[in-house]
Amino acid sequence: MGENVVFAVLWVVFSVLGEIGDRVIIRHNPMYYIVSNQGQLALQAFNFLLVVLTPIFVFVVLFLVFTMVRFTTKRGEMPPANKRFAIDNKAFVLVWVGGSIALNLLFFLHPTTSAMEQMFALDQPAANTHDLVVDVTARQWQWIFSYPQYGLTQTLTPNGQNLLELPVNVPVKFVLRSYDPYHTYDQYADVIHSFWVPAFGIKEDVIPGETRYEYLTPTAITSYAVNPMVRVQCAEVCGPGHPWMESPLAVVSDQQFAQWVKAQKALANG
Repeated sequence: MGENVVFAVLWVVFSVLGEIGDRVIIRHNPMYYIVSNQGQLALQAFNFLLVVLTPIFVFVVLFLVFTMVRFTTKRGEMPPANKRFAIDNKAFVLVWVGGSIALNLLFFLHPTTSAMEQMFALDQPAANTHDLVVDVTARQWQWIFSYPQYGLTQTLTPNGQNLLELPVNVPVKFVLRSYDPYHTYDQYADVIHSFWVPAFGIKEDVIPGETRYEYLTPTAITSYAVNPMVRVQCAEVCGPGHPWMESPLAVVSDQQFAQWVKAQKALANG
């Protein structure tokens, strides 16, 4: 059996094993806990790249190992002519360079451009006419959540921790600021933070003096108690309290959300 045939057989075998491993990772990896429509777009893009790039990765690694074994010589010796290799095969160069260009164009068109087009569509006003609006304020070192449609300026857990609660399958418009419009008038009084919800697959910098927006729809009932990825975490180093700048998040049914809003109003009114 020729060397080329052996190489091809090994490439196919290891690529198949790699693809099987990809499916296991995609289905069972605990880091793949995504519960938002926007996060699903990013997850689908990552899965596509993982599956397509696995045989390419196997080919490159196998080729490196193959060349080290096939063209090895003792120190100080010149390899014989039949073990020397020069890239003078124009067809090989054409396939290698042309294939690389084609792959990069593919990845630019899909999933990059196609996913970004869908994400941009989520931010269009026509697609966000019935949003739940949540004002998110980042301060050293806490998150404050306000619901202007319900007259709630700060929502808390029974132990006094800031809490973000959302109804499932309802579009949400997050209004992100790095100062508190309800408690201070200095819009440059804080530092840069980053609004990150791992289970939503989103991260957006929150900058003093700017108001930023994020749109998404939670797709499953869940909470921080179910999975620690369901939380709001600062992802920008913002001072000594940065590691503890997080808040629990809960996604609930419409009925539970209405009851929660009622309880928050009662709490705010004393």
